[in-house]
Amino acid sequence: MNSKETINDFIENGRLDIERVINKYNNYIYTILKNAMSNSEDIEETLSDVFVILWKNYLKIDKSTDIRLYMLGVTKNLIKKRYRDYNLNCIVEDINDYENKIDSCINIEKLAEQNEKSKILIDIVESMKEEEKNIFVMFYYNSVKIKEISSILNISQTNIKVKLHRLRKIVKKEFKERGYNYGK
Repeated sequence: MNSKETINDFIENGRLDIERVINKYNNYIYTILKNAMSNSEDIEETLSDVFVILWKNYLKIDKSTDIRLYMLGVTKNLIKKRYRDYNLNCIVEDINDYENKIDSCINIEKLAEQNEKSKILIDIVESMKEEEKNIFVMFYYNSVKIKEISSILNISQTNIKVKLHRLRKIVKKEFKERGYNYGK
């Protein structure tokens, strides 16, 4: 799966050969989902959704698009949607339902910790120099590739890699000083 395969590589007689796509990428997408989700039903449903979305949209997508990266983006968005939906389902409208709902909802302590970590990261990013902030946000939040960042900011790719390495060290150090493990 190292070589770039485009959507066009899976089109035969003007139609997407979805069966071939599934055979080639099913395990890849499943592994990503398994690492991000714990409920096997959610994993299976999301796995199917990835291929359904590709199948429904392949006519709208640029045929030179790397199919693996496209499916990775779809997978990422579906995982985010699952978590958003999960959190919305935890809202209790009737106080009598509170005790029944609390067990199936996200742990309040974990949520508070995630919020605290988010605030710490925002503080760290806000304290960065403008160029560093742009690089960090583009790479980690906007998923822009180093090559693209290089052309946008007119900085060498090596320089960007060095800056990202240094910024990661700063973030890890700051999290450690505040009693957290970065990335967990």
